[in-house]
Amino acid sequence: MDFPRQPAPTRNALFLGIILTGVLLYLFYTLYVDWSLGGNSWKQGDWLINDLAGPIRRGPFGTALLTLSDALGANPLLLLIWLQGLIVTLIFVVIGAAAFKLGVPDKLLLVMLSPAFLIFFWFNDPQGAMRKEILAYLAFLPLIVSAMRNHGSRVALALSTTAYGIAVFAHEGNVFFLPFLWVAMWLVLPTNSGVATRIAVITVPALLALGAGIWATAHTTVPDTDLICLQLIQRGLDSSICQGAIAYLETTPQDGTIHPGRLLSIEFRSFLLIYAACLISFRLLFQGSPHLEIWLMAVIASGLAFLPIYLLAGDYGRWLNFHVSSLVLLLLIYFLKYRPACLYQTPRRVDFAGLLALSLIVGVSHSPGEMTDGFIVTLSRTVYHCVN
Repeated sequence: MDFPRQPAPTRNALFLGIILTGVLLYLFYTLYVDWSLGGNSWKQGDWLINDLAGPIRRGPFGTALLTLSDALGANPLLLLIWLQGLIVTLIFVVIGAAAFKLGVPDKLLLVMLSPAFLIFFWFNDPQGAMRKEILAYLAFLPLIVSAMRNHGSRVALALSTTAYGIAVFAHEGNVFFLPFLWVAMWLVLPTNSGVATRIAVITVPALLALGAGIWATAHTTVPDTDLICLQLIQRGLDSSICQGAIAYLETTPQDGTIHPGRLLSIEFRSFLLIYAACLISFRLLFQGSPHLEIWLMAVIASGLAFLPIYLLAGDYGRWLNFHVSSLVLLLLIYFLKYRPACLYQTPRRVDFAGLLALSLIVGVSHSPGEMTDGFIVTLSRTVYHCVN
């Protein structure tokens, strides 16, 4: 297959490299702040939910983490923060390497700098960063690396499946990434794969998701979270880390579920306008393709995979990030494999400049998905506080 000639390193590559490096360093700083404050009750607290005092959804991951920290004689919060930093570093390194291999064309730069994609989304609202969806994003990385090497890999499929299994048992919300992961796996499936391998690619992740869903449904809540918190206090953590995600475990499914009528509220309709604005870059991305309408329908329809989660919690911006981030990770694999000509077509300057300015100025909050300060404003405020 003849691919379009790959562009030489450009200003886009330099710009993206600076952004990735700067955002990653800022995320490291937020982790340091979390550590100095004794941990964040959501960003770290959710990871430390454990079932040492009884089975509970999301508990297996926290139990494994505490068991490992006990074996190493390490502070579980410090171990977790190092783990979060490592995962985010891997995500940034791999998506950066994939973008550079593609030459960082204008259209790709725009979707990667979308306010809803993980780079700016995490920077603009750090409270929405370091959540357990990074484990789901981690599952895409071996597949992206396989696509970069331009050949299928059973090892990549195995690593991806393992990461996804960890992700869904760590947080039941990660089951909704399954359709995106299926397509990504199929794209890097070795051409000589037999029927058994093809069946396994579909069934094993599905069974993991099903098992995690059953576990979460069977162990939704606990009457008292003190025993969960006690496991952390006994290991030197402050009780304040239990006041967020851990305390939320006392909420019953009926109390936590959002009434469907809320999806007709002014707040949600305003969010839908933000959602549509974040998808404009995908319209530009596929402009020039003979199948533009099909691509746009696929982009919009793929968001339906996350529709159920909107009825479970009101972190609308976070669910938008789920959609856009998984979509971009999947498209990186597709672009690496097929190098479509439309990717390398230069958009009109006014379109490129307008969308880039929008991405730099406007952000999206993780909850409830409102407009917030974008990269430039957030960066300026951060520098000001550091200087003063």
